[in-house]
Amino acid sequence: MEIGRIERNPDAPKSAPPPRGGRELEREAAERLDEIRQYFKDLYARRDVIARTTTSYGEDLDWVPSEADAEPPELEYAKRPGNADRPTSPQPFEVAAGNAEKGPPGTVPVIRKQLDSITATGTLQDYLAKGSRAKVVTPPDDPGVAPAAVSPHKYAHVIQQVTNYGTEGFINTWRPFVEWSDEFSLGQEWVVRGSFAPGTTDGQTVEVGAQTYKGLYGDWSPHLFIFYTTNNYTASGPKKGGYNTDVLGWKQASTTVYPTMRLAESVYFGSQYDLGIKVTLFNGNWWVRIGNEWMGYYPAGGPDGLFNAAGLLNSAQSIDWGGEVVDEIGHPGPTRTQMGSGYFPFEGWTRAAYVRNLAYQSDTSGTMVPMHGYIHETNPNAYRIVVDFSGTTTWGSNCYWGGPGGVE
Repeated sequence: MEIGRIERNPDAPKSAPPPRGGRELEREAAERLDEIRQYFKDLYARRDVIARTTTSYGEDLDWVPSEADAEPPELEYAKRPGNADRPTSPQPFEVAAGNAEKGPPGTVPVIRKQLDSITATGTLQDYLAKGSRAKVVTPPDDPGVAPAAVSPHKYAHVIQQVTNYGTEGFINTWRPFVEWSDEFSLGQEWVVRGSFAPGTTDGQTVEVGAQTYKGLYGDWSPHLFIFYTTNNYTASGPKKGGYNTDVLGWKQASTTVYPTMRLAESVYFGSQYDLGIKVTLFNGNWWVRIGNEWMGYYPAGGPDGLFNAAGLLNSAQSIDWGGEVVDEIGHPGPTRTQMGSGYFPFEGWTRAAYVRNLAYQSDTSGTMVPMHGYIHETNPNAYRIVVDFSGTTTWGSNCYWGGPGGVE
C-alpha cells in the first residue's frame, strides 16, 4: 500500500523525519493518493493523443489537436529594452530549439505527469488548489483576511487598483530554495476582478509566472505556470480553477511554449534570465503571451467561458506583480523557503530578483500605461519588495523583491 509523503529538500539542515500515523491514518492517506492519481488517469484517458515526446529535462508531452479556435491579438508585446549596465537574457525555450522533437502539424503539447511521481498527502482539492490546502478566502490571493490556519501564504508584491484589460512585464527567474515538497515559491502577475470579501465566491483571477513546487512538478526547479480561479479560490476543478492543464479551461495554441515547462535559472553575480509575460483580454478571451509567442488563452465568455460579469468577463479591476511563498503550517517553525533569489531587495542587481517594465492595458485597443501601485508585504522580516515607479530608467516601473525566509 503506497501512501503520500512529504519530502524535505535534501539541501535543508538534517532533522528527525515527520512522525508516521497509525494504520487507519495510513489507509486514509493511501485512499487520498489513489484518488489524485485516478483523477489524472481519467483526465489523460479523455485526451486524443496523436504523438508523445519527452524533453531533455524528462518532461513527457502529449501532442493533441489544438482546441484553440480563436485568433491571437495583433497587439504589441513587451520589448526587451537595451541596458548595458543591467544586461538580461530571454528564456531559452526547450521545445523551440531546432533539435527538439515535436508532434505532427495541427497538434500542441500538453504535459503528462508521471503518476508515480505524485506523492501528495492531502485531498484532491488540496492538490488542485493554489497551495497544499484549498483556501477559504484570500482577497486577492492575499492571506490578510483568512486565518493563518487555512491560509499559510506570504507575500511581497505591488498592487494597482485600476480598471484594465491586461498587464505586461518581465519576471527575473531563479531557483529559490524551497524547504518542503508541499511548499512553493513563485514570482507572478495577477489580473483580478470580483469580490474577495469573507464568505463570497465570485472573486476571479488569471495568474502567470515562475514557480518552484516539487509537489506539483516533481522536482526542485523553476517552471512556467498558469492558474485561474472563478470562485475566490474556494473550489478547484474543471472550469472552476486550478493549475496549468491539471484542470479543464486552458486552450493551448503554441507548439513551442506550454505551461509547466522548465525555466532557466539566474546566477548570483552572474547571468540574469527573465520571463516576458503579457496577459490581455481580446475578443472575449484572456490571452497569455510568453516572450514573443502567444501561448494560448482562457475563454472569458461563450460556450467554454470561465468568467462572469461580476468577475473577469469584461475587464479586470486590479493588477499585481511580485512574490508569494507557502509556509505549510504542518511543519515546525517559520519556513526557510526563499522568495525570489533568496536575498532581500537592497542587494540589487545580479543578487536580488526583480520585475521590470511593468504596465497595464488601459483600453481594449491595447494602450499600455506604466504601473504605479502600492506595496503589500505580509512578512517583512522574511520577504520584502522595493519599488521604482519613477520611469527614469529603461526598466520603466520596476521592483526588486524577495528574501531568505526563516523568520515570521
